Amino acid sequence: MASLALLGAAPASQPRAKASLDDLAWLAGEWTGEGFGLVLHENYSAPVGGQMAAHFYGAKDGKPQFYEFETIAQDGDSLVFRVKHFNPDMTGWEEKDKFVSFPLIAVEKDVWRFDGLTIRRTGPDTAEHVVTVKHGDGPARDAVLRYRRIPR
Repeated sequence: MASLALLGAAPASQPRAKASLDDLAWLAGEWTGEGFGLVLHENYSAPVGGQMAAHFYGAKDGKPQFYEFETIAQDGDSLVFRVKHFNPDMTGWEEKDKFVSFPLIAVEKDVWRFDGLTIRRTGPDTAEHVVTVKHGDGPARDAVLRYRRIPR
């Protein structure tokens, strides 16, 4: 899966939207879903110290295909979603000190549009993430990841 690239943005590419991390606190908890032809699992912590940490994996036939460590962080009066990718053997996709960054560019009711990533709350326990991806030299496209909360 290392040929898959998420297309984050340069920090100053678009105007930033105002938002509070508390607006996304509903994400805290365990989620499962489908996307990229994989079964997805994502777990978000509650906001603490201006950040929410999350871990993600996509599996096929019960075997992890890749992992992500993610943060959603308060960035002044806006938010930024950051992702670092890993292969199943924990080798990183990005260089040691690099990550993919998605600054928040728009907010609507139940929709947070980051540059290259949209989080949409579709119900009390359902959500969609739409991420712009590129496979090798192919064209960029939007991938829809559909999630449902795992009840406690």
